[in-house]
Amino acid sequence: MTPQPPRTVDAPMPHACGTPRAALALHGAARTDVERELAAMSEADRRSLNGVKFGRRFFGGEGPFEVASSAYGLFAQSNRSSLYPGQPGISSIGRMHQDLVDHALDLLNAPPGGAGVVTSGGTESVILALKAAVTRAKSRGLAVHEMQVVAAQSAHPCIDKAAELLNVCLKRVPTGRNLTADVAAMAAELSPATVLIYASFPSYPYGLVDDISALGALADSRGVWLHVDACMSGLLAPFARLNGEAIPDFDFSVPGVASVSADLHKHGYSAKGASLVLFRSAELARLASFSYANHPLPPMNTPTLAGTAPGAPIASAWAVMKYLGVAGYRDLAARLFASRKAIVAAIESVPGFAVIGQPLFSVVVVTSELHDLEKVRAELSRRRWFTLPVLQPSGIHLNVGPFDQPLALELAQDLRAAVETLRE
Repeated sequence: MTPQPPRTVDAPMPHACGTPRAALALHGAARTDVERELAAMSEADRRSLNGVKFGRRFFGGEGPFEVASSAYGLFAQSNRSSLYPGQPGISSIGRMHQDLVDHALDLLNAPPGGAGVVTSGGTESVILALKAAVTRAKSRGLAVHEMQVVAAQSAHPCIDKAAELLNVCLKRVPTGRNLTADVAAMAAELSPATVLIYASFPSYPYGLVDDISALGALADSRGVWLHVDACMSGLLAPFARLNGEAIPDFDFSVPGVASVSADLHKHGYSAKGASLVLFRSAELARLASFSYANHPLPPMNTPTLAGTAPGAPIASAWAVMKYLGVAGYRDLAARLFASRKAIVAAIESVPGFAVIGQPLFSVVVVTSELHDLEKVRAELSRRRWFTLPVLQPSGIHLNVGPFDQPLALELAQDLRAAVETLRE
């Protein structure tokens, strides 16, 4: 066998599919060259969204975007907190973290003593809420393999991931005819093994809100943890309510709600990688944390899943909150609600199309009893609309932003054009 020469860093190794992998250059590039290439890639990404309707999801305008990006860069090397006693901490990140939690607890009507933590996203927030509920159930003598979570069929798959990771059985219950949680059907599934009820405000597939007051009363009467997934609305609903919109009770004002998740990187308009999980009390919040002492170093304590949790998303979210204030968030909420109302009216103006239910927030689902929505969606895609398919029932999923009101007329026109094209 012929001996092979040693591989250098400049010799690319092939991918499994046979194409060569990119090799790391032997010598580093000049900083100006790196920054120029980054700027070009960023600009190309932004250009790729030009003309894509509903393409800039959770976009709060150039001001919040630039503030979020700048703050993220300034704290790119910061960690959220110290893992070990005596380890130098970053006091500014700690202050910003506490400010974000305090602001959110206030907006979501938490009682005195409420607590929370910034996470990497809504999925981690839900995992931590379930982890806290599981820990509480363990302290009451329930074995993990016996535990059960009850959720509506419309619940986000993050609860499936949380249940799988924590080895808890998840029972999904069919929704009612209105495609929201069927409270009576969920009540029938509760048992002494139930550790958590999961509710959506709103559900991501349909954009419709579960009856949190009824689920809260159920949870309260049965002593079960109720988690409200308000990732899509937690930083939107309070400001819409201040604007006079009729928002049902969904937060800690509802007895029985033990925890709420709300995404800062959605309608908080921060950089990606920032959510909140909030708890009715600090005692419940502590159940979500992790501590370990049986190893050579001092005890390690982490409030979230990550060991080294980046401070940059916290700085980004804090900066945007400070930049917008209540008035700025109210303005964006008003714009979004006006956009959503205009989009709904436009859809319903086209014969054969309707909207599922009465969406309150940014998610709107187009439905039809006359048209093949898979083909309609394909036609919309050809006309540069970004949508998602809804499979049960068949629908077209739209995510409306604060600056999308001008798209309403164009959407109605393109729905009509799609139907005409499909008839040809």
